[in-house]
Amino acid sequence: MSLAALGLLFVYTARAGETPQMRAVVAHEYGAPDVLKLEQVQRPEPNEDEALVRVIASSVNPADPLTLSGKYAKEFGTHLPLIAGYDIAGVVEKTGANVTRLKVGDAVYGYPTFGGGWADYVTVKESEVAAKPKSLNFVESAAVPMGALTAWQDLVDVAKVQ
Repeated sequence: MSLAALGLLFVYTARAGETPQMRAVVAHEYGAPDVLKLEQVQRPEPNEDEALVRVIASSVNPADPLTLSGKYAKEFGTHLPLIAGYDIAGVVEKTGANVTRLKVGDAVYGYPTFGGGWADYVTVKESEVAAKPKSLNFVESAAVPMGALTAWQDLVDVAKVQ
């Protein structure tokens, strides 16, 4: 039986002086999905107003291929290399000094404005995530953010439902 079949999660632990690494699906050029590569990259560190989330699940939504195409790079503020992934669910691993609502160990889900969810870790602002619903597992939670945002925008912003 392979280790992957056992469902084990291995986390790279950096030695003193080493930069922590993580796995990520990275695009070094815009294009079709075949430009995506699984790589080891530097793990992000949260700024004072951010939290570091260990991604347990991420989904694919319409923003991902649009971003990957580069068609709206200027409007979206994206640049290469790019880690897509705009719907995530995971656990808060670390918080910046100015983060007040999120705590280490919190299960969260959300929509990182600049993507990054197709990786082991992503940094988020407090406003980009919320407590994961207890009634949903991580995979189900990662399927919610963009769909919920779209429904909200249609009902509240377009239809003016109050």
